[in-house]
Amino acid sequence: MDRMSVSDWIFFEQTGVCVSACHHGIVQTLVEMRRSGELAKYALATANKLMDVYGPNNMTGYDIGCSFSKTAATSSIANKVKSLNHRFIVNSFHGHAHNHSCQLQYHTLYQEGLGIEDLETCKRIFSGSNAVAPLIHHASYFHWLQFIDLQFDQWDQDHYQELSKV
Repeated sequence: MDRMSVSDWIFFEQTGVCVSACHHGIVQTLVEMRRSGELAKYALATANKLMDVYGPNNMTGYDIGCSFSKTAATSSIANKVKSLNHRFIVNSFHGHAHNHSCQLQYHTLYQEGLGIEDLETCKRIFSGSNAVAPLIHHASYFHWLQFIDLQFDQWDQDHYQELSKV
């Protein structure tokens, strides 16, 4: 009877990745999601890291930024969010589906300093990474990590080069 190693079980626990990116399209954080799917812990960990790196008076766009603001306000990072004046807002596309009062407070259109930014960069990143999925679908955990690293490193290099074009 064949036995599975710990690394084999780790592979089955994976449910995807959670990324954050700046408005230039450069990946800022990448978190491997395990078992639980899209829970607040991944977004909270990402927000915590972004606040550590970028400091006060910043915003994070999130599909559910309005409800996530309430989650963050009652979480372990609540004091940091408040003291750094960090705000969570709704991406442009999702914002149009929200009620009027929610749009006025959380939609990108009404945020000073954002310009015409739609905050849909992560959707473009995932769209660009779709070609990798068939390659890593049956890969070992090591090769899965290797391909993910290569994919997002190449993505960053391509977008970093675009910053210097005139």
